[in-house]
Order: sequence, then C-alpha cells, then structure tokens
Amino acid sequence: MQSEALSCLFLGLYTTRSEMHAMFIIYIKYARHKRYKPVSLIEIPGGKDKRNMKKLLMILLLIGVVSFGCQPEQVITQLEVGRSKLLNAGLSLEAAQHLERAEQEEENKVEPRALLILAYSNAISTGAARTHNVETRYKTERDRRIGELGEFEMKKILQILGERHRVQKDAMQVLVDKGAPAVPFVLEDLVKNRYAQVHGDFIEILKGIGSPGINDIMKAAGDSKTPSAVKIQLVRIIGDIGDTSAAAGLEALQNATADEGLKMEINTALYLLGNEGSEGKIVQGLTDGNAVVRRAAAKSMMFLKEHPTNMLIAALGDSDDTVRMDIAMALRKYPDAGAVDGLVAILTNGSSLNTKQVAIDTLDHYAENGLADGLAGRLIEVLANPEVVNHEDRLRIVQLLKRPALLKQIEGADQYDNLPHKLDVFFRETETNDMVKDALNELLLQLE
Repeated sequence: MQSEALSCLFLGLYTTRSEMHAMFIIYIKYARHKRYKPVSLIEIPGGKDKRNMKKLLMILLLIGVVSFGCQPEQVITQLEVGRSKLLNAGLSLEAAQHLERAEQEEENKVEPRALLILAYSNAISTGAARTHNVETRYKTERDRRIGELGEFEMKKILQILGERHRVQKDAMQVLVDKGAPAVPFVLEDLVKNRYAQVHGDFIEILKGIGSPGINDIMKAAGDSKTPSAVKIQLVRIIGDIGDTSAAAGLEALQNATADEGLKMEINTALYLLGNEGSEGKIVQGLTDGNAVVRRAAAKSMMFLKEHPTNMLIAALGDSDDTVRMDIAMALRKYPDAGAVDGLVAILTNGSSLNTKQVAIDTLDHYAENGLADGLAGRLIEVLANPEVVNHEDRLRIVQLLKRPALLKQIEGADQYDNLPHKLDVFFRETETNDMVKDALNELLLQLE
C-alpha cells in the first residue's frame, strides 16, 4: 500500500495542483492509519517504515516546488493595456489600437466600446489623429459609435468621468454630442449623489445638451424624490439654458412647492427667460429671514438689469458666507465706491477663503478703475491692527498690496502718510510669521 501511495505522489508531476492536493490528503490519512510518528527532516531515524516516510516527505517538498515554480504567467489583456495607455498615459493612438482588438476579444463589449470612443475623441481633440493621418477614420468611427451608445456604455463613461482622468473633457463632449438620451443617466447620478466630486461636470453636460434635455430636467426638478438642493441646481440649469418653452413648467412647479428657496430660484430662472416681473420678488429676497432664499436672491444680482446698490452694500454684512460671496461678485460687475468698507471687512471677518478671494479681486478692480482712493493706506492700517491675529489674513492683505494698482497708490501717497516707512516698521518690529515677512520683504523691494 505504501509503494502504491509513492507511485501516486509521483503522478503529481503530471497532475493539476488540486489533484495533487487530493492525493496528499489520501496519503496523510494512510499515514495516520499506520500510526506513523512525526519525523524530523534533519535526523535520519532507523526503521524501514520511517525511512520510507522520510522519502515520501521529501518527494512532497519537491512536488510543491515544481508546482509553484511552473505556474503559468498571468496574461495581460488588450483591454488592460488599452485602458492604461488611454487613462493613465494619454497615449490615445496606441490605446485605440489595443482597444480595437479588445472589442473583438472581450465577451463583455461595454468597457472596450466606451473606452474606444474616448480614445478616438482624445486623439481628435489633441490633434494626434490628424498628425498620423487617421482623423477622417476616427471622426467617422466616433460619430457612428455615438449614435450606437447604449445605456451601459453611457454609464461606464459617467463612471470614468467620476474617476477624473486625462480624457475628462472628451468624455463630457461625448455625452453632450449624444444629447437627450444621455440626460436621464446624468440626472440619475446627480439625484443619487454619485460621483459628487464631478457634479460640476455633469451640470456642464446638461447645459451643453440644452433644450433637448429640458423635459427630463423639469421632470426631475418636480420629482418628490429629488433632494431640495438638487432641485435648486436643476432650476438654475433651466434658467441658464434659456429655453422660454420651460416657463410654463417652472410656474407650475413654483405653485406646487412649499420650498421658499426653490421658489426664489424659480423667480431667477423666470427672469432669465424674460419674465421681468420677477425682479421685485428677487430684490425682496435679499432681506428674507430664510438664508436659502437670501442665497438665491444674492446669486441673482448678477443678472438683474436694475440692481439695488444700497441693498447690495448692506448685504456684504450678511450672516451667511455664500450670500457675502455672491454679493461681492455682483459688486464687481456693478461697482460702487460705497462698497469698499464692506469689502475690506470681509478680508478679516471669518469669511471663507473663496469669499475673501472674491473680495480681494473686487477691491483690486475698484483700485484699477479709480473707485478706491486711499485703499492702500486703509489696508496698511488693517495689516498693523493687533486684532488681526490670523497670519493668513495678513498674508492676503500683503499680496493685495503687491497688485500694480495698489503699488501705485503706495508710491503716490502723500509724503506725510509715508506708507513705505509704515510697512518697513511693521516688517521689522511687529510681524513674526515667516511667510508674511517674506511677502512683506518682496513688497518693500518693489517699492525701492
């Protein structure tokens, strides 16, 4: 029986790993039946049975080595190569060649077809197709495949968009060119909050598709399952598209909803579609007790033909950061010297980085256009104020002072004010943060 077991183990050289494993189990059971004791592989114990056991264990080790050493190498598919070349390396021409073969080889055609249309698109948009004299073929293939794009291919492209690759703009354009059939899938991802990091791209796709997608967008905006924030965004998209045929649907939605923020967004969309009667309601929204309503109204200030300047300036002090940001943006489009104090206050009042940056750009615009005389001196006073404890705020103020219009103000200031000297004293005696000191040093060098 023992010799038979030995013969079976030699067969392991010509069997699969699973078959060899089964034979090993059979032998172990046999050995236990014979009550063999554990054997050291170093010592050579006496006794015929134990010596045979030693031989068999050595054979098992050899078979294991052969088995693990002779496993076949993993095959890299055309699909894997094509995907990597396209998404990671941006080699669209080479990727297209691999993906064309992958389309023939792969049983599931969804991914190779989705990637292939992106490879064609990228080769066209980068000029690589024209350089290699394949532009005409690629354009023909791309157009044909866009017409044939199905649900699963579009969903795959949306997934690729969510991963953010080199082909981002090409993927967006494919869906825009597909048109209305792509809209439900984009809306589904927006409503279900998939790929949240690229919702901005999805919004641009919907705006790019435009009027053909209005009905689906309107339906989603009125669906009770759509989150309020998404409804607001969809109404904004409708307003941006500017198709007046959507007015009736917006009015019906406005009458049907109890959401005051959504109602205000609809007022803005209706105004953009030509309903100027909504203007008064939008202006009133700036002082509403509901922050969502004030946000919608503030965002609308960019579009109004008649802008209530005094109300805009007052809104710079709103308790909501988003309102302050949109108002600061509107005041750049509709400048007023009376807004300078409110804009300067934003630089140190705990507003978000985005809001502070908008205020800086607006103040720079005012200085360039002669609407902020004395701004440089005012900023230097704020810079030296010991209550401005956030060094990042001080750094932004110094960076604003380095803008050409503000440099000109410092150099042209009255000698009695001596602004360069004040900056130098602050640099040497007060400022302790290295980043701010470096920026101040650069500013002082520019003033020499």
